[in-house]
Amino acid sequence: MSEFLSKINSDSIFMIITAVSIVILIFVLLMVVISSMKIKSYKNRFINSQIDNQDKDELIIKQQNELEKIKIINAKSEYALKEFKQTKNILNETKRELELLETSTKALHNLQTETRNELNYKIELLESLTEKHKALNEKFNTIKDENSKLKVNNTRLLVKLQSL
Repeated sequence: MSEFLSKINSDSIFMIITAVSIVILIFVLLMVVISSMKIKSYKNRFINSQIDNQDKDELIIKQQNELEKIKIINAKSEYALKEFKQTKNILNETKRELELLETSTKALHNLQTETRNELNYKIELLESLTEKHKALNEKFNTIKDENSKLKVNNTRLLVKLQSL
């Protein structure tokens, strides 16, 4: 064993390895101690929270019983109030619908009048444009015929000119 210790003392690599292993061992021991302390404190906290939860559960049960009593007392008043509100809402909705129908009827009547006037204007415009189109189409055909005659005449003149 002493030979082994002297070998470790003389060899620096073994010395470093030994020192590192001792440090790691101390670190692991420290972590175990810290973990056990944390576990103990968490255990105490858990027990305290269970006791608090039991107390809170009892309080909640008492308050729920009181709430049920209050709900029973208020149920009749709420029912009467609900019926009154429904009647009031129905009346208000009927008034709003009547106003909307009157407004809608007026708007539709105005739209119908505008549409009728616009339709009459467009019919008159269509008729006048159709007449103009017919007149222009006749004029176009006349000009086209005249143009064809002039082309034929120009071609004849060109042939005569080339023959000279």
